[in-house]
Formats: sequence, structure tokens, C-alpha cells
Amino acid sequence: MGSLMISVISPNSLDDRFPHLQKEIRRLAQRNEGFRQLSDDYELLLRSLEATKSDTEGDRAELIRLKTSLEAEALEILSQTSKKL
Repeated sequence: MGSLMISVISPNSLDDRFPHLQKEIRRLAQRNEGFRQLSDDYELLLRSLEATKSDTEGDRAELIRLKTSLEAEALEILSQTSKKL
């Protein structure tokens, strides 16, 4: 339950990254535990990026690669879900 609340109120959420998909993202987060976990991981990653501004470029680059990977995974899941509807 706590993770869902983070997804809804966090400024670092997938629905902030993809506002045109906000409705679908929230609906899927309510119904799919795996997607909800992905959303939570994405938010934690964005917080880590914000907190590590002074870290090495290599560390930041790895976090950015992970961010891009999570975004792609989220879009793939959303795409698969919309095809089923």
C-alpha cells in the first residue's frame, strides 16, 4: 500500500516522465504488482540521481543507463497491456 502512495504523490514518477500516459500508468500500477515495483524502482533511481550530483561521472552514467532501461521496460509493459484491451 505504501508503494502505491509513493507512485501517486511523487514528483519523480513515471507519470511525470510520460504525462500523456498518466491514466494508463496509474491504472496498471493499481492492478499489476510487477509494474508497481518497476514504478517504485524508477522513483528510487531518480532520487538517487538527484542525491548523487557530486558523484563520479561513471556512477551517474550508470544510473542514467538504468533510468533509460526502466523507462523502456515500463513503455513495453504499457504497450503490451494496451494491445490486450
